[in-house]
Amino acid sequence: AVKDQSVLEGLRTGDQMALCYWGADAEEQVANGRGVTEVSLLPEPVNPNGSVCNLAGLCDETGRVLGLMPHPERFLFATQHPQWTRLGLSGEGAGLKLFQNAVDWFA
Repeated sequence: AVKDQSVLEGLRTGDQMALCYWGADAEEQVANGRGVTEVSLLPEPVNPNGSVCNLAGLCDETGRVLGLMPHPERFLFATQHPQWTRLGLSGEGAGLKLFQNAVDWFA
């Protein structure tokens, strides 16, 4: 819940909702006309902390500062996953893709 809905609306209208948790349920809702930040709360494990508007990251007004709830730096390599041996994971972790995309964008 949000104490002051105007804060949430300000983030939405200011395009400061940088990253949202996403899944098949969200795809379906957007296909049926909902805005990305208007998708109903997604369940675990898609939205692991139950964040409002499925928010995973916010940015400041300039777009230069990003606050991020998930920690992609904690999953750069498969061996950082808590079940990597059980799941048979190897190589790069899924978190590395965020950093690779940022480098590719600015390169």
